[in-house]
Amino acid sequence: MNVASPHEREIARRIKPDPIDRRAAAYDVIDTDFHFVPDWEALRRYMPEPFRSELNRYPLVGSDYSPKYAIGIDGTGQDVLGRASSAGDVLKVLDEIGVQTVILSPGFQRPQSMFHQQMVSVLASAFNDHMIKDVFPLSRRINASIMINHRDPAAGAAEIRRVGDHPQFVGVYTEFGGNYEPIGTARHDPIFEAAAERDLAVILHIGTFWQQFTPLAQGVRTWTELVGVSSVATCMAFTGSMIMQGLFDKFPNLKVVLQEGGFWWLCDFMARTDDYYLNHPGDIQLVERKIESGERFLRKLPSEYFESNIRFSSQPVCMPRNPRHFKSLMELCRGEDFLMYSSDWPHATFDPLNWVFDPAISEAGRAKILGGNARAWYPRLRL
Repeated sequence: MNVASPHEREIARRIKPDPIDRRAAAYDVIDTDFHFVPDWEALRRYMPEPFRSELNRYPLVGSDYSPKYAIGIDGTGQDVLGRASSAGDVLKVLDEIGVQTVILSPGFQRPQSMFHQQMVSVLASAFNDHMIKDVFPLSRRINASIMINHRDPAAGAAEIRRVGDHPQFVGVYTEFGGNYEPIGTARHDPIFEAAAERDLAVILHIGTFWQQFTPLAQGVRTWTELVGVSSVATCMAFTGSMIMQGLFDKFPNLKVVLQEGGFWWLCDFMARTDDYYLNHPGDIQLVERKIESGERFLRKLPSEYFESNIRFSSQPVCMPRNPRHFKSLMELCRGEDFLMYSSDWPHATFDPLNWVFDPAISEAGRAKILGGNARAWYPRLRL
C-alpha cells in the first residue's frame, strides 16, 4: 500500500482550492484575468473565406503542457477546473468563486505564436465579433479585452479602432514572450496610439509557448523553469523596454497591466533600473522615441513610471512561508496599490481570493486589491 508523504499531501492541497472565504461577499470583487474559450464553431462564423471553410479547429501553435505526470490530473493544465465557452458558463463560475465583475482574457492565449500573421489577425477579429454579438449582450458583469495581432502593429491598431468603442471592451490584450521583439520598442507605437485614443489599458499576458523555443529556455527540463522562471525574466525584459525606451514619455496617460509575470521582483527592478540609469543616462537620447522628440533623458526616474503607468494582476500569488516576509514584500512592492485581483480560472494555477484576507493586508488595501484598483485603472469600469 502506498501512503502519501507529507510533501505529496501538501501538493494535493495546493491543487484543490479551499472554499471561497465568505467575507468576500461584502466587497466589490473584480477578476482581471479569467480565461474564456469559445467553441471553435462560434468563432468560424465570423471569419472570412477561405479561413471559415479551411480552419476546422483551433490552430496548433505548440504543445500544451500536461500536468498529469506531476499532479495526477488529466487535461492540458489549461482546463483543470473546467471550461467557460458561453456567457452563461462565465456567470455560473463567477458566482461560485465570489466575483461580481470580470475581465475575460482570450483562453486561446498564444495566437501571437502562429507564424501565419494574417491568420492571427483573422482569429483576433473573430474573437472580438463573437464577444460583441454573442457574449456582451447577456450581462453587463462581463467585460473583456480586445484581441489583436501585435506582431503587425498596423493591423493591431486597425482592430482597436474597429471595435474599441464598445463599452464592455476595457483593454487591449496581447502577450509577452521571448520569441519576438519586446512590445516596448517604437515599432509598436501604432498600437499604443490607438489604445490611448480609446482610453484602453494595454494588457500583457504570459504567452508564446511559455518561452520554450527561445534561448532563454532552451535548456529547461521542468514546468517550474518554463512557467515559473522564464516567464518572469521575459516580463522584466518587456517592462524594461517600455520604460527605458520612452514609451510612457510619448504616451504619458497610457495604462499597462502585466499578467502572470510575477510581482515580487518589482522592488529590486525599481532600485536596479534607477541606479543603472543614473550612472549611464546618455544612451537614452539614442532610442527612437527620443530621437523623434529631441529629448536627452527620461522625464522621470524609471521607478516612477510604475506609479503612473503600470499595474499587475495578482495571480500567481506566491506566499512566503514566513508571514512577516509577506507583509514586508507587500510594503516594498506597494502591493495594496499596484495589485488587482485575478483568479486565472480555470488553470491549474487558479488563485481563489482567500489570500487577500491575510492579516498582512489592511482593510483599505483589501478593498483596493479586490476591486478598487481595477475600477481606478480601467476607466470603463467606472461607468
